[in-house]
Amino acid sequence: MATMQSACPTVNPSPPHPSSTLVNISDDADPRLVRVLAPSTSDPSSFERECASAISAGDAAGLLRTVIDAGAIGGLLGACYTLDEAVSAFSLLTVYLDRVGDKGAERELCGALAEAVSAANNGGAGDDGKRGEKQSAMIAALFSLRTDGGEKVGLLAKIVELSDAVALSPGEPRGVSALADMLDASSLKSFLSLWGGDKIGDVALRPLYKAVSEGMDRVLAKLAKDEEDKTTAIKIEAAKERKQTYMLQFLETYKDEATLDEEALSYARDASVYAIRDPIILFSTQRRILSIPAISALQRSQPALHDLLKIFMEGKLQDYRDFTAMPDKTSVFAQFGLDEEECMRNMCLLSLVSLAGEHEEIPYGAVASTLNVSEDDVERWVIRAVSSGLMEAKMDQLRRVVLVERCAVRRFGTAEWTALKKRLDKWKANVKGVLDALEKSGAVATAEGQ
Repeated sequence: MATMQSACPTVNPSPPHPSSTLVNISDDADPRLVRVLAPSTSDPSSFERECASAISAGDAAGLLRTVIDAGAIGGLLGACYTLDEAVSAFSLLTVYLDRVGDKGAERELCGALAEAVSAANNGGAGDDGKRGEKQSAMIAALFSLRTDGGEKVGLLAKIVELSDAVALSPGEPRGVSALADMLDASSLKSFLSLWGGDKIGDVALRPLYKAVSEGMDRVLAKLAKDEEDKTTAIKIEAAKERKQTYMLQFLETYKDEATLDEEALSYARDASVYAIRDPIILFSTQRRILSIPAISALQRSQPALHDLLKIFMEGKLQDYRDFTAMPDKTSVFAQFGLDEEECMRNMCLLSLVSLAGEHEEIPYGAVASTLNVSEDDVERWVIRAVSSGLMEAKMDQLRRVVLVERCAVRRFGTAEWTALKKRLDKWKANVKGVLDALEKSGAVATAEGQ
């Protein structure tokens, strides 16, 4: 390690005593590292003696516990050390984990090291404004050196917690932020599979999913201050989708209602409100939401919220109107900060999508009746639905019908399977008719040729 500023501990080029064999990097790597860490402890002399005892005994676990308990890591976050110097010193310290010799203790100490870095604040003194960046980089170095899947998941959660909104922001081209790219749901799923998949366990995954969800709150808070334009709108939509994705993944780690705790129920409420507030943007993200045990549990703890969520996932505008006509239900809007007018607009769009899923041609009158609007407003609502991406359609103004080309399916149960079978049977009959016609025309042409 290079010599630091005069106010900081320096590295003595002449080793005062032989190094142990804990780390085979240089002859005196162990004592030099201890001397670098000692000044940030409350009693440097005692700290050096305890570390020397652990080094001489080849006790890697004891050395790490001494460093962690003494708060020695906090010194690396001060102005005396550059980011590279802090990461280098911490990386040297993490090598001791491989010398612990007990997997359970190794994993425990790995987590303790990460917690020591994230919790350290250097006492508020000497910080050069780069503390957060250093913390993230130090834990990232530990993340890169570890191979255990459970450890990597825990370390990634810490990295996310410490990262700023810029590093976490989705919606950028790939390659702009390696961390944001890694947190793409499909990418992270691939990484988790490489790290051990099901062996990691649901409990170990919860802090990571929670960290990403909360990280998106920081991203959205920053984007709210940015200039409003198309790029910002895309980023906001991507951040909302990622937040909801990870809230639902967090909830899915609770496999049945018997395992639910207060945090799970709180996340279930938040995810439900999010789903109701932005049902168009989050349409594809939350298709499975009603099947999650934590969401089902809201039927008892928050029945009005669950009923409203079910309407937004599967119901139509009339269901929504019936809901809002019940005095004991309407308080849910104020309780969870939901805008009734915005909810009404979204339900109109969703009802139109449901109607489009049932018919290939829809008379303007049917649309007007479904949405309870005049026929003059039908085209405006169709344009809105098409703009949302939930359906593709054209309007025949002469015949006054909407020609549905494609639409999203809000639910897919027995009735939908039956409708699909009818369409496939019709398609098969049409194809058979074409093939029969081609076969007949071929036979006629052959006969005429003879």
